Amino acid sequence: MNQEQESENRQLQDEEIMALEAIYPEAFQKDESSPDAYTYTLNLDEDDDTIRSPRKVVLRFFLPPTYPNQDMPVYEISSIYCGTKKLDDAMLDSIDAGFHSLFQPTQVVLFEWISWLHDYLEENVEKQVTEEEQEQEKMAETMSQLQIEEEEEYDENESYDYNPEDYYKKKDTLVHEKEDESHDRPTVRSLMGPNNYHTEEPPSIFTSEALVDRKSIFVAHVAKVHSIHDVKVVLAHLLQNKKIARATHNILAYRITMPDGKVLQDNDDDGESAAGGRLSHLMQILEVENVVVVVTRWFGGIHLGPDRFKDINNVARTALNECGFISEKHTKGNENNKHKKKK
Repeated sequence: MNQEQESENRQLQDEEIMALEAIYPEAFQKDESSPDAYTYTLNLDEDDDTIRSPRKVVLRFFLPPTYPNQDMPVYEISSIYCGTKKLDDAMLDSIDAGFHSLFQPTQVVLFEWISWLHDYLEENVEKQVTEEEQEQEKMAETMSQLQIEEEEEYDENESYDYNPEDYYKKKDTLVHEKEDESHDRPTVRSLMGPNNYHTEEPPSIFTSEALVDRKSIFVAHVAKVHSIHDVKVVLAHLLQNKKIARATHNILAYRITMPDGKVLQDNDDDGESAAGGRLSHLMQILEVENVVVVVTRWFGGIHLGPDRFKDINNVARTALNECGFISEKHTKGNENNKHKKKK
C-alpha cells in the first residue's frame, strides 16, 4: 500500500469516526489504550431501566492503516453474556461471518456492523419481560391486527402487478393518526393525509431505476432542497402517487447546509427500523449537501434480512451519484478498485 492510499484511508477513517461519534455520542468512545482503537457499547434495553440484566455487549475496534481500502477493522467482543444469555461459540461464529459478509474493500463498515449486530442480537437474545408485560404485548398485537384488517382496501389474492417495473404489494396497512400541527419534523405519516404542500411547485425530482432483490422493489427519489419546507413539498408530491403512498416503506433522509454553515439533517424510518439512520449515515459519509432522498420499498413476500439495508443504501447512492451530489473524492476509491479487479 502506497502513501497516497494510506492517506486516503486515514481520511475515510476520520470521517467515519466523526459520523459515529455524532450518531452515538455516549456509546461510541475512544479507547485510550491505543491511538487507533475505539469501543462501542450496544445496549438493546437502554430505554428500560427496570430490567435487571439488560442485553448489553461491548465491542472494541482497531482500525489498521489498510482499512478500508484493503482490510477490514480488527474487532473483539469483550462481553461474555448478553443479558442472561451466554455468547457461545456458535453465536460468535455467526457474528464473525456476518461482519465479513458486510465488508467491501474501499467502503467503511463500522456503522453497518453496529446496525447488523443490533438486529442479530435483537432476534437471537430474548428480552426479559414480566407476565404482565407479556399480556400487554399480546393485547396490543391483537388490537393492531384488527385495526389493520379493518383498513385494508385491497384483496390479498390480488397481490402483485405483472409488470416487474411496477411490481408492488397492494396491501394498504397504513394507520392514519392525527399529527400535532406544531410539529415541524417532516415524516411520511404526517404528510400522508390532507395538506397543502402538494399544491406548491416542487423542485425537480429524480427517480432511479428499480433495484429488484428477491421480488422486493427498491426505488430512490432525489431532489435538491434548501429548507424543511422544500423537504415537505417534495415528500407530499411523491405521496400523491398512489403506488408510492401504498408502498411498504418510504425511507426518508435529508441534509441541508444552513447559511451559518451548520448542517440540518434528519430521517424517518417509516416502519423500517433503523433504515432512516443508516441512510442518513450514508449521506454523512458522502458529505452530500442540500438534498433529500426517499427510498421506496415494495415488499415482495421474501424476507431479505440485513441485505435490505444494503439495497436501500445502494439504490440511494447510485441516485445521488447520477444527480451529481457525490464529490469526486468519494467515487475515486470505487473506480480504482474496479480497475484493480480487471487486471
